[in-house]
Amino acid sequence: MNLKDYDDAQLFDEDQAEEEYAEEYEEEYEDIPRKRGKKKKGYGGFVVVVILLVLAVFAAAGAAIYLLFFTKFDQNNVNNDKPIYTQAQLDEELQAARLSADQRVSDAFDSGFEEGRRTTLTSLMENLVSTGSSITSLRPFYPDKVIVVSNGTFNFVDIDTSLKLTDLKQENFVTDVDGVMSYVVDGETLSYKGIDVSSYQGAIDWNQVRADGVDFAIIRTTLRGYGTGRLVEDETFEANMQGALAAGIHVGVYVFSQAITEEEVIEEAQSAIDALAPYGTGYPIIIDVERISGSQGRMDALTPSERTDMIVKFAEVVSNAGYKPYVYYNTEMSIMYVDLTRLEHIPKWYASYSSDFFYPYDIDILQYSATGRVKGITGDVDMDICFRPFWD
Repeated sequence: MNLKDYDDAQLFDEDQAEEEYAEEYEEEYEDIPRKRGKKKKGYGGFVVVVILLVLAVFAAAGAAIYLLFFTKFDQNNVNNDKPIYTQAQLDEELQAARLSADQRVSDAFDSGFEEGRRTTLTSLMENLVSTGSSITSLRPFYPDKVIVVSNGTFNFVDIDTSLKLTDLKQENFVTDVDGVMSYVVDGETLSYKGIDVSSYQGAIDWNQVRADGVDFAIIRTTLRGYGTGRLVEDETFEANMQGALAAGIHVGVYVFSQAITEEEVIEEAQSAIDALAPYGTGYPIIIDVERISGSQGRMDALTPSERTDMIVKFAEVVSNAGYKPYVYYNTEMSIMYVDLTRLEHIPKWYASYSSDFFYPYDIDILQYSATGRVKGITGDVDMDICFRPFWD
């Protein structure tokens, strides 16, 4: 049959005609092209069906495995094995854990704060009972500050670590049954016993003083009236100076100052220099700038800077005359009323009557009592301890 014979056939469709034509002439023609744009029929649909069936089998198998595994897992869970959580449950558990941890931290903080408060109050109470001193009781809680009461007010002043700090330690101070203090390190006494005197002590038997172990004495030369401003000599200076030297006691002198002008402080320094002239040079001359207890002194009107000016000028005059300048003060004066940064070059004679020694800055002499007793002196006398001998 000719292909053209199908052209006029109304009952055959084109694809069917091609197939029949190819069957008739398949021995003669190895290949008959298909019409462009038409899909080849055959195994295409079957393959798709097979793939879908395979996927369905795999899906069914996966579902079976999932059900088998998790059903078994749930059964194991009944026997206290690892729990199973949904994401929502996990989020809920995590949030609960966070809240629980926050609460535990808060509870621990509250508990620690309360315990710290009880410990602090107990320690403070015990310190107050044992020492009777509010400053001594407060000091352990403020190790980086100097606590000082001035004009009825507590002051907490930062320790200036740029200044030369003391290396003296409380545990090395030893006081005997007579109230005499020594500084002892590893069984070795590293201090010297001293007193300071004025006309208040009256006549002194200096040989007995020396026999009582006194190594040095600081003797008043002059004083300025804190009201009148008049400068006067101590009437016992000559007797004390001669008696102490004759007994082999090392000596220094001090001036009770109430200078408020440069002219006045120069006059005070010169008075001490003149008093020492018969005895040679090299002695310490100390300016005493303590406040008047219970009274208003002339120097109280000075600012810390102005008072420091007085000390610096005094030291300058004394040093230029060949003597060793010192300054005498207590905690209140040194912390509240002078500028210590300008006094680093001047040795310090420091007064504190507390049994609990605490002063952060370097000192050379400590006056530790105003009620000491020494043989050869009737009544009370100021007691001192020297850490670096000024007579070397």
